[in-house]
Amino acid sequence: MGTHRGNGGNWTPDGEGARDDLPELPPEWGEIVIPDDPAELAEEAEQVRRELARQAPARGWLHRAATGEPSLGVPLLIMSTAVLITLISLFAMAWQGSRPRPPATSTAATVLPALSLDTAAGAAVPLRTLTPAVIMLVEECACDDLVAATVEAAPDGVTVVAVHDSAPPLGAGQAPENLRRVLDPSADLRTALDLGPPGPVASVLLVDRTGRIVTTVPAARTLAAYRSALGDLRA
Repeated sequence: MGTHRGNGGNWTPDGEGARDDLPELPPEWGEIVIPDDPAELAEEAEQVRRELARQAPARGWLHRAATGEPSLGVPLLIMSTAVLITLISLFAMAWQGSRPRPPATSTAATVLPALSLDTAAGAAVPLRTLTPAVIMLVEECACDDLVAATVEAAPDGVTVVAVHDSAPPLGAGQAPENLRRVLDPSADLRTALDLGPPGPVASVLLVDRTGRIVTTVPAARTLAAYRSALGDLRA
C-alpha cells in the first residue's frame, strides 16, 4: 500500500481523504503514489544514481574550476597553447624559408696578403712594401711584352711586380726602376687569393697604397683589360 497524492490534495489508504497542509502538486504530474516500504523505490533510485553519475564529470570539472581545486583542465589548456604556439612558429619559419633571399654580398675589401717573396738573388721582399703596385702573376705566361707595356703605362710611383715560379732569364739592358721581379715557386699568392692554377695568360692585381686590391683580372691578355684602372693607383 501507499499514500496517493493528487492535485486535489492527499488521502489516506482507506479513501477517507483529508486535506493536509502540503501544497498542491502540478496537475501535469498526474497521480503520485508514495509507497509505505522505501525498498519499492529501489529501481527508480538506481536510475537516478546512474543519471547523476553521467553528469558528475561535468559538474566536478566546473566545481574544481570554481573552487580552485587541482584538475586536468589547466594542464590540458597549457599543453594545447604550447602546441598551438609551436605550430605557428614552424609555419612562420617555413614561410620565411620559402621567400627568395637576396644574394649574399660582402662589404669587406680584399687586401693583399702579408707575404714575402724572394728575388732571384735570395732577398726577401714583403709585397706590401711595394704598394701602390700592379702585381702580375706570369709563372707560365710568355708575357714579357705585356709586362713591358704595363711598366710604360704605370703612373709615377706605382711599382710593377712580376711574379715568376722560377728565376726568369735575364733580359738585355738594365731593368726599369719601377719593375720588380720576385719568385713564388709554391704559388702561395695564387692560393691565398684563390686565383686558380697558373696558365698561358697573366693574372693581374691592382693594389692601392693601403694594400687594398681594387681590381683583379684573373686572365689578362692585353693591357686594355686594366689600363683604365691604372689611374686609380696614383701615389
